This record gives sequence, C-alpha cells and structure tokens, in this order.
Amino acid sequence: ILLNRLFNRFKMSIKQEEPYGTIGTTHVFQDRYVKFWLLVIGILFFFGCHNYMQELIMTLPGFKVGVFLGYLEVLGVAICSYFERRFYGETTRKAPWSTYFMLCFCLLISSATSNIALAYINYPTKVVFRSCKLIPTMIIALLYNNKKVYWFEFLFGSFISIGMVLFAVADFQVYPKFDFIGIVLVCISVVADAFLPNFQERVFEHGSSRIEVTFFTNILCLTGMTILFSLTGDLTDAFGYAFANPHALVLMSIYTFLAYIAITFHMALVKEFGGIVTVLVGNTRKAITIVLSFLLFPKPLSIYYAFGGVLVFGSLIANAFMKESVSNSSGGKRDSGLGG
Repeated sequence: ILLNRLFNRFKMSIKQEEPYGTIGTTHVFQDRYVKFWLLVIGILFFFGCHNYMQELIMTLPGFKVGVFLGYLEVLGVAICSYFERRFYGETTRKAPWSTYFMLCFCLLISSATSNIALAYINYPTKVVFRSCKLIPTMIIALLYNNKKVYWFEFLFGSFISIGMVLFAVADFQVYPKFDFIGIVLVCISVVADAFLPNFQERVFEHGSSRIEVTFFTNILCLTGMTILFSLTGDLTDAFGYAFANPHALVLMSIYTFLAYIAITFHMALVKEFGGIVTVLVGNTRKAITIVLSFLLFPKPLSIYYAFGGVLVFGSLIANAFMKESVSNSSGGKRDSGLGG
C-alpha cells in the first residue's frame, strides 16, 4: 500500500512534465512504472537475503567481530563496481573528490557503528532504529537541500520516536546481552546514514553515473577501514576466524556478493526517484525483515515490540497517505517536498 501510494505521485509528476496528448506520454509512464517496481522488488529480495545472512553470521559460534561484516560489504562493492566500470568502459570521474570524501565518511561511520551495535542489542531493534532514518533525513533535506517539509511529517516523526523507545524497552526486558551502548551506536549510525541519500543526490547532479558513485565512495571507505581495523587488530582476528572456519568463509563470501547486488538496486533507486523515496522503500523492506527475523531466528517476544512496530511503520504509511492528499489538493502540482 505504501509503495503504491508513493508511486501515484510519480504518475502525476510525469503527466505534468509531458504536454497533454503528446504521443509517448503513456510509454514514458509505463517505462517509469516498470522501472520503479523492478527496483523495489530487487531491493526487497536482495536486501532480505543480505539481512538474513547478516543475522546468520552473527549467530555463528565464536564470531565476535561484527564490524568485519561492514568491511566485507565495502570490499565486495568496491571490487564488483571496479569490474563493472571496466565492463562499461567508464574511465572518468565527474564529481569532485570532496563530495566523495563526505560520502565515504558517512558510510564509514554508518557501517561500523551499525554492525558493532549488534553485539549489544537485538537484530529487530537495530532494524527499527535504522528504519527511523527518515527523521534525520527529513531534517537534513530541509536544511541542506532546501526541501519543503510538511507539519505532519514532524508529527509522524514524533510517533516514530516513541516507537523506537518502546522497542528499546522491549529489548531491555527480553535480551540478556542488552546494553544501552548499542542504542547509542545505532543512533550514530542512523544520523550518519541519513546524510547519504542527500549527499548522493548532490553527487548525481554533477552527472555522475551510479557505477561511478558506488566505486569511488567504497574504494575510499575500503582504504580507511583497512588502515583503521589493521591498527586495532580486528581485521587480523576476523580473517583468522574466517579461514579457520570454512562454513563461515562460504557464508561471508555469499554475504559480500549479495551486498553488492542490493546496493546496486539501492543506488539506482536514489538516482531515479530521489533519496526520500528510497528511505521509505527501505523502511517497507525493514518491516518485512523484522517479521522474518522473528520467524527464522526465534527470540523472546514482548508486547512492546508490537506497539513499537505499529507506531513506527504505521506512521510511515500514514505519512505517505498525507503527502499524497496534499499533492492531490494542490491539483497534482509538483513540489520540492520530501515525497517528490
């Protein structure tokens, strides 16, 4: 329902861009409609597989270097995007280095803190907090990209925050290894991650391709993470564990490959439909991920999980409905708000 409501806005936008009665308007819409749903299905499927593998690896006996999963993601994306650039014959860089350094810094902080947090909080709690990226993304879009933000978006943002608190309370009650430091880490991850779609939109304004942005962002992150984790000894411990456990090595290899495919779909959605829509699609995916996490990896339940989930994802859906209503009342006029 959420995704279908969101795409209705693109339908009106496309019709506004094409003169009434122009031959090909229907084809433009159909092509964009098909592209949207292909990207959404790809994101839901491949990120779902990626998240399943992530939780599976974290439950392996003796595995304690959660930050290594973030390193594997960056490593896989950097290698695969390099070969993809070679395949398509891309040799130039259009965006300045300064933009890539900003993207690299945010991605590095987001990936590291998110994976480390799993040692202190439940996986569903991490997913819910990550879903609330809409709140800082909304504020950043307002201040950094000068986009319009409606009053109800801040209202639903408040409900989302309450839902986050309920999930944290539930984790505190049922998860024996719960530590508040995990909440702090995942919050840092959310704020850093919120900058990414806004920075990515700015990079694409330079005419950069999806492959270029993916490659240069991740190659810089890979360099920084390799230096940092080598100094802390985490890289040596993680590789030692992987090579000593063939089963873990296979799972990590699959996880790395899935990360690249999932991120490729994500970047394509950002370029075609914007950062805010990508966040909303991601939140829909995470709602499914939470359900699958409880089904595939049984864990203690709490009524607060249910209340928190309803507040978070119910607010996201209601937010989409309200934005469509505002768009319809304005005659389908395209605006610079967070849904457009």
